[in-house]
Amino acid sequence: MYLFLLSILSLLLKVSGTKDIVFGHNNFTEYQVGNMNLILSVPHGGSMEPKDIPDREAACWDAKTSSCVFSHDCPPGSIQNYEKCKVSTNQDRYTIEVAQTLAEEISNITDGFFPHIIINHLQRFKMDANREKEEASFGIPQAEQAWEDYMGFLTTAKSQMSGGLILDIHGQAHPERWIELGYTLSKSSLNSGVFSASCSSISHLANQLVNVSSETLVSGNRSLGKYIEEQNNSYVCVPSPSNPSPNNGSYYSGGYITKTFGSRSSGTIDAIQLELPQWVRAAEERPRFCKALARAVMKFWQTNYCSQYKHEFRPC
Repeated sequence: MYLFLLSILSLLLKVSGTKDIVFGHNNFTEYQVGNMNLILSVPHGGSMEPKDIPDREAACWDAKTSSCVFSHDCPPGSIQNYEKCKVSTNQDRYTIEVAQTLAEEISNITDGFFPHIIINHLQRFKMDANREKEEASFGIPQAEQAWEDYMGFLTTAKSQMSGGLILDIHGQAHPERWIELGYTLSKSSLNSGVFSASCSSISHLANQLVNVSSETLVSGNRSLGKYIEEQNNSYVCVPSPSNPSPNNGSYYSGGYITKTFGSRSSGTIDAIQLELPQWVRAAEERPRFCKALARAVMKFWQTNYCSQYKHEFRPC
């Protein structure tokens, strides 16, 4: 499927203004083609609720294998279990709007460079684009196709770049109301201070910046958290110089997309999961926040990526 998407990309492009847009099957997914080494991923912002895709609620518990079977029809020997096999279904409201506004602000800063944007338009209880295929789709063909399209778009966007960064944009309602930046480093690792960025979703960048410590890159003076807080001290981040670790606070370290499409295991494209509190996504704060986030992302970009790649990366 991924190779198929790569081969027909040029045939599927639909011009909308100055951006090329590719839609997946049934318009459940969308790829806005960019012209720089940055990808914005929005897996949980969708609102479409097609009736022919059953709602995901809870999978089937198989006591013999002590595992969940992700199906609407439980196979013999298993039973639907809301305690052991309940799945996440909450929509991350306004994350699509955040991605669009962020991209526009980045374009303004860079005189026309535009990130690739990949969007799942399905409600999360129909298909979860930040999970493995079985849990994401519960075996429903239309949901499986949408999942394939989303992952294919990510793969296609990555193929346009020799290296770069994915920002996987999410929302959360944790009581701390802070911005959580996920590098696939566990909460306990950050709390202990014993971690290596070379084992994170920005492994490739860390391995290029041999004279920059992991702490500096993840939570210190060259971290994305530092540059966000620098724009406005109300935009408290973790990890960052002010909060190097979550301590006892809530924290998401990164999900399927960050783990699979970042550079933790291989490759030259890094990934960071952005978990945004409700208040920065709301209409009142969103324009101001996205302007600040764009400045912070490009400062992180210029400081860390352009220092290594110079004119190989767009824009540097």
